[in-house]
Amino acid sequence: MKWPWNREEPPPGVSVRRLTARLDDPEAFAKLLRELPEPEELRARLASNFYARAWDAASARDLWIVSDGARVECYVVAGLKLDQAATVRVRWDAKRRDAVTLSVEALADCVAKVTQASVTLQED
Repeated sequence: MKWPWNREEPPPGVSVRRLTARLDDPEAFAKLLRELPEPEELRARLASNFYARAWDAASARDLWIVSDGARVECYVVAGLKLDQAATVRVRWDAKRRDAVTLSVEALADCVAKVTQASVTLQED
């Protein structure tokens, strides 16, 4: 279905999902790692301060991963096209200079502004 005021179809089911795990909780940490590509390569890096974003082309998801060495948060942004994900990152980086901290709500707000669509929030 095409929206009458837009030439592009809105992305179906845009969502931001946050997964959290403490490194000293093996079950929760293993569950979080299963969501990520190349989990074994990431396991050691997450034991220290770490921040990365990666586009997972196989599943068309943008992954934002943050670790302080004790706790890991992974934000999974689904329902975007690659160019939209890139625009979200640029907007986010501009806001970070204003001391905006990464949260599911703040990221979803940024995604909603880029997509001009509602965003489903999920927390695991």
